[in-house]
Formats: sequence, structure tokens, C-alpha cells
Amino acid sequence: MGKRVLGKGLDALFSGGETLEVKEHMVELDNIVVRGNQPRKVFNQESLEEMATSIKEHGVLQPLLVRPLDNGKYELVAGERRLRASVLAGLERVPVVVRDMDEPVAWEAALIENLQRENLNPIEEAAAYREMLDRHGYTQEELARKIGKSRTHVANTVRILNLPEPIRDMISDGQLTAGHARAILSVKDEGQQISLANKIIGKGLSVRDTEDIGHDATRKRKENHPIKDPNLLMAQQRFEEYLNTRVRVIKRKSGGKIEVSFHDDEELNRIMEILGLV
Repeated sequence: MGKRVLGKGLDALFSGGETLEVKEHMVELDNIVVRGNQPRKVFNQESLEEMATSIKEHGVLQPLLVRPLDNGKYELVAGERRLRASVLAGLERVPVVVRDMDEPVAWEAALIENLQRENLNPIEEAAAYREMLDRHGYTQEELARKIGKSRTHVANTVRILNLPEPIRDMISDGQLTAGHARAILSVKDEGQQISLANKIIGKGLSVRDTEDIGHDATRKRKENHPIKDPNLLMAQQRFEEYLNTRVRVIKRKSGGKIEVSFHDDEELNRIMEILGLV
């Protein structure tokens, strides 16, 4: 079979950004093992059936990416949707590209391909980022460089996992967008967050509408703890904007203190990274 060129993102992962030509191989479907921790968790059945129909007519146009296992089989790294559709299409063999790679690189490859194809919902994307940060020891800056995103995007996406489970389910189901999620995070009370999420869905609120509600809640919270000194108020606002979390600047007769709020260890690590402490 002829040679093909991998996508730009995977090229950069394996070859330092240079074009990488690799040969395809035909492998029995029974010899391909699906990884248990793939970034993508949700697959639309109707979309899979449409792809299966296309595969029946045209075949698998882009090979799957796999890595060899010790038992002679192959572990799927990228292309699970194509694999599932191939099964539905009744194929016995599929084209693959075999690459020998360790676990962190395999995870990167799976994540990058899904991001390039925009296959991940915001919760899957956030969970994949957390996997890279917690399990594989990447900093937010390193991960951002790997996937071609900004550090702010990585940090804000991971924060979505701090939302209550009912809201995370709404995001996974497509009822709420990532923009809605980030706006909901500006509301600190969990009960109010869930109430706001239901309001967004019930009234069809836009992200801008949600942001306005979040800003109003923040303003009311600050009014309950007013800072009279405009310099202190400006300092508090700048801290909150920079750290993207609630901050209180408390002035005393002599000196004062700064309180920085965080929801969990992940957000604490995020704040410490911003401050250059890790």
C-alpha cells in the first residue's frame, strides 16, 4: 500500500515538526485492543452509522494509529471512531500506522488527534488535560505548547471539572457550552451554580447573558463586604482578574492580609503555577 503523511499535529509530536512519511499496514480488527483511558468517552450512534456507510463505499480513508503490544496485538492510540465504524461496516481488516511509543506520548497523540478533529466535548477535553497534568506531570505551560493552545485556555478548561456533577452532565450532553461553564464558575455557591445552569437551559440564555448574571452576583457579593479605600478595591480586582478566583484584601490598622480562595487541590496548583511557585 502507498505512503501517506500524518496530520501536522502528530507530525510535530513524533518528528519535531518535520514532515513524517510512514507506511500503512493492514491489521485484523481482532488484533486491535482499545485503550481503556481514551480521551473521548461519548460516541454518537447516528454519526457512527453514517461513517460506517461511507466506509462501506469508500473504505477507511485515514489509517488508525496504533502501538505494538508484547503479545503480538496492537493497542489503539488514535482513531477509535473509525474503528467503531469499521466494525459496524463489517470490515475484517483496517489500515493502521504502527508507532512504538511510551504511555505519555500515546496519550498526547490521542489527545491531539481528538482536539484537531474537535471530537471532544468540554468535559472530555478538561479530563484529558487533567490526566496530562496529574498523571504525566506536565505543567500547564508545557501542555499548552504540546497541544497548540494558550496556558489560559488549559487552566480555564480544567476548572470546568470543579463544577457540580449535574452541571458537568449538562455540558457532556451538549445542553451547556464551555462558555456557559466558565461564566457559571464566576458564581461561587454550588446551589446558585446549579440554579443558574437550569435557568440557562430553561430560558435559552446566551453566554453573554450568563456572564452578566455572574457579574451581578460578584458585585452583590462585594457589596456585602465593601472596601472603602479605592486603592484597595483596585488591588483586589486586579488580584481576582490575574488569579481568576475570589480574592479578599483586608486592611487593618497596621498592615493587613490577602485571602485567596480555591475549590480543590487542582485549583490551588493552578494558582501556585500562576504565581510561579511550582
